[in-house]
Amino acid sequence: MAPAAISFTAADHILEGRCPTLVLVNTIGVVVDYRAPIPTRRDDFKAQIRFYDESIQDDDLKSLSLNIFGNPKEMPVPSCGDVVVILGAKVQSYQFEFSLMTNWHTDIYVFAASSIPKPPQDAQDALQQLVKKASKALTKTDFALVSAFFHRLDKRRVPTAAEYQSKMEMSVNTNKKFSLLKDVASDRFVNVIAEVVKKPYDLGDRFTLWISDYTEHPNFFNFAIQGLDSHAPSDPYKHGVGSNSRDADWSGPYGKHSVQITCWQPHAEAIRANNISVGSWVSIRNLQINFGRNNSNLEGFLRGDNLYPNKILISVLDPCEDGDSMDSRLKETIRRRRDYNLEKKKQLKSLQDAAKAGQKRRAALQDDSKPLLKPSSENDRPPTPEPVVPGIKFNPTIKCENKKQPLSTIPELLERIYIDTVIGKDAAKLPLPFINANYRASVRVKDYLPHRLEDFAYPKLKGNINDCLSDEEHEPSDDDEAHKISHFISSEKIAGWEWRFYLLLEDVRNSETEPKDNIWVSVDNHAAQCLLSMDACDLRNSKMTLSTLRQKLFHLWGDLEERKTQKLLRIEKAEKQARANGPPADSDDDEACAAVEPTNLPFTCCIKQYGVKLREADEAKADAGEGKRWQRMYGLFGTQISLQDMVKTE
Repeated sequence: MAPAAISFTAADHILEGRCPTLVLVNTIGVVVDYRAPIPTRRDDFKAQIRFYDESIQDDDLKSLSLNIFGNPKEMPVPSCGDVVVILGAKVQSYQFEFSLMTNWHTDIYVFAASSIPKPPQDAQDALQQLVKKASKALTKTDFALVSAFFHRLDKRRVPTAAEYQSKMEMSVNTNKKFSLLKDVASDRFVNVIAEVVKKPYDLGDRFTLWISDYTEHPNFFNFAIQGLDSHAPSDPYKHGVGSNSRDADWSGPYGKHSVQITCWQPHAEAIRANNISVGSWVSIRNLQINFGRNNSNLEGFLRGDNLYPNKILISVLDPCEDGDSMDSRLKETIRRRRDYNLEKKKQLKSLQDAAKAGQKRRAALQDDSKPLLKPSSENDRPPTPEPVVPGIKFNPTIKCENKKQPLSTIPELLERIYIDTVIGKDAAKLPLPFINANYRASVRVKDYLPHRLEDFAYPKLKGNINDCLSDEEHEPSDDDEAHKISHFISSEKIAGWEWRFYLLLEDVRNSETEPKDNIWVSVDNHAAQCLLSMDACDLRNSKMTLSTLRQKLFHLWGDLEERKTQKLLRIEKAEKQARANGPPADSDDDEACAAVEPTNLPFTCCIKQYGVKLREADEAKADAGEGKRWQRMYGLFGTQISLQDMVKTE
């Protein structure tokens, strides 16, 4: 009895998603396109074979592709119209298109079209020499099936040998088509890697979007920094009614770093389906470069492939997922982005300093300057409650919950708690790393972090793009820059704003000679909303909110911010003098400043104790699981700055 023939999966089953991804299938088809091996981001190569079978032979737009990974010497090279038998290929879905990919056990048999006889003869003699040892041998029944399949199939879709060869040669030169945007020229087709820097504009059948790889081209549109011109120039590309594309809305890099591209179907649908927007990193192939309608600026045009109309030429890159295997060209683009960001910060700071100097000069010439508003008047404050500690005046504007809770001192909060237990036969006391407990204490604010109020609110970003660079390449940060975002990062990259800052609280004691303990407490988003009656926002770009925050905190800590700012300036000055080998600052001035007692009044607040897990390399200290330890923390809660009226300033 003859062995049973191999069971093949129809191409339309795979293309229509009727085969689950990652499942292994056998298939057969006639070759219509071959892409020669090119290096991947790893250590291997990738080639591609496109073919069709009887299930899709009447649809010229459909073909199935097999992606071959490995050593080029072990990859078959089929000719135009050859039959391929593929055993054990894996189904995958990429860019909304189903295809096949090889694995270690995939077998590929190629039969030369010119040598396949008509049935009842079989195609064994047409089998090309295998370049890789097969895991399964074909039978006489299989060879007969190949012959019958080939002569039964409609071959009108098979291209000419010249067309086939031309496409294959073009695939070899794919890497040569890659170009930086600074090197593009009119009437060229290029491959680029770039970031989308403006929200794509959906025109239904096409999209327009701005991209940048942070290189500069003299024929790109020039986006000027706001404030340098009397008015912002308009975008030269008018998208029609409803378009909002002025420089004032520009979120990308300034200068001639960006180019507009127009993407037609099927790429427009891919942009829509992949939710490509500001901040997306994309790889674009076969992008045509030409001058736009204004004949002054270059544009890009991404059209469909005539031979394969469903082929997608724009794909999304994810630096956070690519890791060590990231395309070096993408990493270089991210590096240029970081360098641009650093340089732009310096330029903007220079502009801001110049603007401040100009404002000071104008203010000096004005005689009608308005007097400064006081944060509040004494008459506006509610009646002072009975002092909690005899002889000490408390801040009447700070209210807290749980008034029936007895007061605790800072030493009581810091006291280590022990639990009685038995080890073996002996009684023992084991220290607890923390306990979940709430307290009420009388305190005074002695310090705060971060140093600048603008950093009390921070953006929750969807990811840090510089994480893909090595540690030494990360953008430097300090207290002033810790939560600063790039000038051109758009709101699409920000998940929201939250409060996060810390207060150093000092215990309130009657005795001036008795040492006073202090404790750092965190103020998270919920605690800060309660304390300030304000929601977090971008304080660097909201002067009114920052002013309101400053006034409210004045009621909490008095002139602490002013004193701290002066102290930081003195430290900075001393460090500069030390670096320049200059004399130290006059000690009398420093001592005089240090002798001034803070003016902020103590208040009663609620403090909670809790624990967080931290990384711990020392196994002896890892009391929270493998590689983790508990860290005792304290946080403010249930405390509010309660004011009847607040003076609002512009």
